[in-house]
Amino acid sequence: MMLLASSAIVAYVLLLAPLTIALSVWDGVIGSDQRMALHRYASKAGLEHKSFSRPLDQSNNNGNNIIERTLDAILTEIESKDNNIHGKQQYVEYWTRQEWRHIEAHSDVDEALAKMHDQNPSLLVDDELESKFSATYSNTHGFRFPSNGHVLYLQVGSEVKGPTCVFPSRSSGGDLLQSNEHHEKACATEGDNHQDSGDIKLVTVPAVSGRLLRFDGQDLHAVPRPHDLWMLPFVKGGAEYKPEEVWGRSVILFNVWPGEEDPPLNVSLDSNEGGEGEAHTNELCNAFSEWNEVNVVQNTQIEVPDTQESNQSVKVWLLGNERRRGYPMRTANLLSPAHGGRESLRKALSEKSLVTELLLRQQ
Repeated sequence: MMLLASSAIVAYVLLLAPLTIALSVWDGVIGSDQRMALHRYASKAGLEHKSFSRPLDQSNNNGNNIIERTLDAILTEIESKDNNIHGKQQYVEYWTRQEWRHIEAHSDVDEALAKMHDQNPSLLVDDELESKFSATYSNTHGFRFPSNGHVLYLQVGSEVKGPTCVFPSRSSGGDLLQSNEHHEKACATEGDNHQDSGDIKLVTVPAVSGRLLRFDGQDLHAVPRPHDLWMLPFVKGGAEYKPEEVWGRSVILFNVWPGEEDPPLNVSLDSNEGGEGEAHTNELCNAFSEWNEVNVVQNTQIEVPDTQESNQSVKVWLLGNERRRGYPMRTANLLSPAHGGRESLRKALSEKSLVTELLLRQQ
């Protein structure tokens, strides 16, 4: 397949293969009517984080709103294929966003617990936290992470190039810059050995209406805006957010926490607020058998152009304070893929549907 670069023609082989990392993407998870109902409710619900206990009794509303009932139905469908997690008690933390905003690279954590640690580090002992939260606390990073993170895409504007960018098995900006030996030790400590080289895996997941992304709860992730922000020296002007059909990016973000531990601290739990006036559809989500699993596309360069772009830097912006970033600076400076350079990264970030895996490099 031939791709036209800015100054040269670059040839790539596109390899379709199942993802070999703890990340899954499905299309066709919810129908258009349900997406519209969820978007309407989410637009009124605000940005506040909320949580609920599951599994729910779907035969009895019990005051759960349309988002909670839908997320429970989606997780039930996923669990129907995995006896190890089917029917287990869980907490689901969720929030919504309707705009395509630049979200710096971060891992989701127990935010209130992290704030307590920052304010009174002497009161929180790592060993005690690891003992209390054995399934979710990372002594290596000093944070409590959810079991899995998810993005449910409801509506996507026609001009939106806002992929969710996931760095599998990396939990902080510092992880992106550690030597491979150091990172392998950290992974072994956490029982995670699926990062097997010094390259930095990056998976770009374009926003597609009705799509669901599920990834390991410790994984670093981001949403760049502009889509090629990591390769720009600076950005001119302000971002546009309206009209919604052009610039909107309506998503429900949700994390799953194990039921045998406490839910995330200071997040409203089981408020049973219901949803007066909301229009429930008959089917909260499609059956798992109707979901379309999306394979990863791996770009491998087979011809290096003579005029290959000399600047190969990729500057990943990081969220949070220095402890959260795991690194003193606000950006992690990496190199673009050896196969395809910056052009392959630009293409992946601008894709409308294809899920792409690339290998960034440490400088």
